Amino acid sequence: MGPGLEWVAAAYAGRPQITMPYGLGDTTDLTDALAVLKLAGLAAVVETHDTIRLADGRRARFPTLTQNPRNEAVADADLLLLAPRTVTVTQIALAEQTATVLLVDVDRRRVWVDGKQVLGSWDRWKDAAPIYVTFAVARMLAVNGATFDGLVSAGFTAGQVDDALARLGKRVHRTPIGWESRQVGGLVDFAIACYPGPGGARTRWTSDLPLVEQAERLISAGCRISGRAISDRPGYPKISKRAMPYRLVAYTENELDMTTLGFEPDTVGYSGTELIRPADPTIFATAAAAGYTDRTDDIITANTLLRADMRNDDDAASLEEVRSRLQFLADTGYDLRHNLPS
Repeated sequence: MGPGLEWVAAAYAGRPQITMPYGLGDTTDLTDALAVLKLAGLAAVVETHDTIRLADGRRARFPTLTQNPRNEAVADADLLLLAPRTVTVTQIALAEQTATVLLVDVDRRRVWVDGKQVLGSWDRWKDAAPIYVTFAVARMLAVNGATFDGLVSAGFTAGQVDDALARLGKRVHRTPIGWESRQVGGLVDFAIACYPGPGGARTRWTSDLPLVEQAERLISAGCRISGRAISDRPGYPKISKRAMPYRLVAYTENELDMTTLGFEPDTVGYSGTELIRPADPTIFATAAAAGYTDRTDDIITANTLLRADMRNDDDAASLEEVRSRLQFLADTGYDLRHNLPS
């Protein structure tokens, strides 16, 4: 307590005190938010303690803990006003997908209303698809290279392949027999370590079935298994046989009825299965190009091992085995393609 304010401490020293729940007496400063709205052509005035009114007559209410304490009539609000100190990606997604959200980013002078941005520049990638296709092309070129037509036949358009090769830049080059990594094996580590992740939605499930049986059921439903669990799959020499991990990772293209498959939602955090519905649509295309029907391609498998939330020594060893095997195949494949002595 500063000098001259001793009386405040004295007042608080008396008992009993009359108090409200913490924060209910605080005011919300909308000065900067109103200024940014004006820049966006949305001049507004404060109408009530929790509502502003735009020039077009629409009301926007901002969330407050104080629920109309003044006995005044409550006017219907057309919009939900959000003006947080820090705007998050989730709030932006909400504003872009909900026409009734008015989002004001004071720091960056940005405004969203009616489901679109009306002020400021948006500095995220507007479309993640080109990035995902770029990494898919990198995975397909990493070991054996491919022709342009071969990349297109994997399920991409010629424009997507052109864009991906341009984004990969000096990491790749064109040879008389097709496109490949400029440095032998150079795309292997790049594609494993720099892949930004599959995005999308993840859910965790549990079952009384052994992990091997869980994997079989998910594969029969169209899933692709990834991570160390594929070491138990037949015909996969890149990972030594080890004890199954405590969690199975599976990717699915389609909505699954997990309860019908014998699973139930995990509420403890030690689920047997982690099911990912990825935003990256190329995971299934590159698996098919590798000839896999039950698992992700080897580089996605390595990335899954790299991103394991509780990576142990077995995971680390498996990751190194997959990486080393891919580097060996890239080196051998280069020699064979160019008729070099081994």
